[in-house]
Amino acid sequence: MNPKYKKIIIILASALLIGLLLFVFFFSKRDKIKLGWDSDIYTGFLLPEKGAWSELIVYDEEGNESLQRSIYLGESSLEGVRIYGVETDPNAYNNSGSVLQVWYDYTNDEIVKMASKEKQGQDIICVNVPLMETLFPTLTAYLPTIVTPAKYSSINRYTYDTYTTETGKTIQTAKFVDDYETEIWLSTEIPFGIVKGVYLPNNIIVAYLRDFGLFGATPLISETQAINCQPITIKLPSELSE
Repeated sequence: MNPKYKKIIIILASALLIGLLLFVFFFSKRDKIKLGWDSDIYTGFLLPEKGAWSELIVYDEEGNESLQRSIYLGESSLEGVRIYGVETDPNAYNNSGSVLQVWYDYTNDEIVKMASKEKQGQDIICVNVPLMETLFPTLTAYLPTIVTPAKYSSINRYTYDTYTTETGKTIQTAKFVDDYETEIWLSTEIPFGIVKGVYLPNNIIVAYLRDFGLFGATPLISETQAINCQPITIKLPSELSE
């Protein structure tokens, strides 16, 4: 493999693995569920405005802390298909890392474009989506979304509470305990829905909402750069022997 492309894969893999440490706790199959809610406090994930953002403090298994920042990019159109985008910085504390921008088909939530950029660099890398889905089979299940995952729909029995961020913003929340003994806190009032996760067997917080905003965030990769980028050519593992 070309050394340049190998470096790209390593950078993307590192960024994705940091992100997956969080989303493995939270996101699952993103089926759209339409059932009756038992309260108007929580009615699924917010349909945000362009520029809405959230910041989550995330802890890995060793207790190391990272700050994951996600921005909603709004809707657009690609070859007649209605799409929406999300840009995620897996660790905003690290100025030398990379950001990942993903554009989804609005009707089925499948990835149609993926781009990456080193925060200290200029090049926009258009990621080969089939390749990344081969390297990370659960990729699409563990990325930020505006679609309410089935496991966070009205099928659960919720209790309700309030939550105040470090920056003094108070929101209403719904919480339940999932199959992994993690208490999940959710809110309809914030972008991407996730407020807090607590692993109950040892009462360890795995992630919590530090701050959020409903508008005003600017991505590092412009929509034009992401939509118009061309994928790099890298063979899939199954093609290397051909």
